[in-house]
Parts: sequence; C-alpha cells; structure tokens
Amino acid sequence: MLTLSQIIFGVNDLDAATARFRALGFDVLDGGVHPGVGTANRVIPLGAQYLELLGVVAPDLARGSEYGRALLRAIAEGDRLVRWSLRTDAIEDVAARLRIAVEHRKRLRPDGVLLTWRAAGLEWALADATMPFFMQWDHAEQYPGAMPARHPNGARAVTALSVAPRDMTQFRRWVEGADAPLRLAADQPTGLLGVGVQTDTGELTIMGRD
Repeated sequence: MLTLSQIIFGVNDLDAATARFRALGFDVLDGGVHPGVGTANRVIPLGAQYLELLGVVAPDLARGSEYGRALLRAIAEGDRLVRWSLRTDAIEDVAARLRIAVEHRKRLRPDGVLLTWRAAGLEWALADATMPFFMQWDHAEQYPGAMPARHPNGARAVTALSVAPRDMTQFRRWVEGADAPLRLAADQPTGLLGVGVQTDTGELTIMGRD
C-alpha cells in the first residue's frame, strides 16, 4: 500500500524557516543531519504524514553530492516545496513495477539515534519536484510523523497536496493505487503548488514557494 508520507520545503535558513512555521502554529522539532551530505532538517509531525524543512548546513559538503546540489539549485531564488514522498511496506515491489533502484539512506537525530530507511525514485524527484519518491522505514517506530508534538494550531493531517505534473501519464503511473489527497492542476505551471493542513480552525494552506 502507498500512502502520502513526507512533504519537503527546501529552505535557505533553517532557523528562520522554523520561526516562520512556529508563527503559523506548528511545533517544529530538530530532525538532525544527513551524514556526508551537508544537509539537515526540522520535522513537523502530523501522525500519518509529516512536513520537513530541509536546509544546507555545510555548503562545501552539499556541493559534493547530487542531493545537496539539487537542493542548492532549488532554493537559489527562495524557499520552496522541493519534494514529496509516498510510504510503502513493499518498496522492492514498487521499484520492480517502475523499474527503479532501491537505495539505503540514513539520518542522525540530535539524540544520537541513527534513523535508516530505503528509498526509491529519488533521482527522478531531484530532477522533477512533481514526481514522488518512495520510502520504507527499517524500523516503523522511527517514523518522523509519529514523533510526539503539540501544535498550538491543532494541526493533525495533510488535507491536500496541490501538484501540476510535468508528465501526467508518467505521474499517474507512479501514484497508481496511492492513498494520497492529491489536487491536480494541469492548467497551472508545473510544480508543487502548495499543501493544505487540517487545523482546529479549518484547512491551512501553505504555498509552494515564497
């Protein structure tokens, strides 16, 4: 089964972005660093999903990896939505269906816990933000969406991810069977347009770029 998992905002300044999201009523947690990549993140847990603020903390190291270079390119003109993922418990089957490779990834939390997962399709997502990549966590209890959080605005779920796909045919093939609240906007310039979050006062919409 595929479910909406992670929506990533690329940001130029993690502290400034954290303050901005806290001003919207979110509890923002320090997620830690991606070893050897030069990036770090902050996490906004929402139970079944989570929002991620992703920034470069070691520019020289980031420029040495495609992951870091892609983020630097994406945020060159300002903070923006850069990627999103679908969660699965059968990533090998997903990868076989789409003929993509599975890779092992990791992140070191501030408390010293090493998080590990497998990902597939990341190279496609780096090239085209509208395309999802796929994740399967090695230990379900480490899933970032399940981290304890107290959101003053009552945030509890993603209600919508607005996407204007570059290639609708390929997009539909990749999201086939996914349980994800996608709003497709074929009449808009391609990209990730925004994300809606359910709060105590209704749906809060966060635009895809500054």
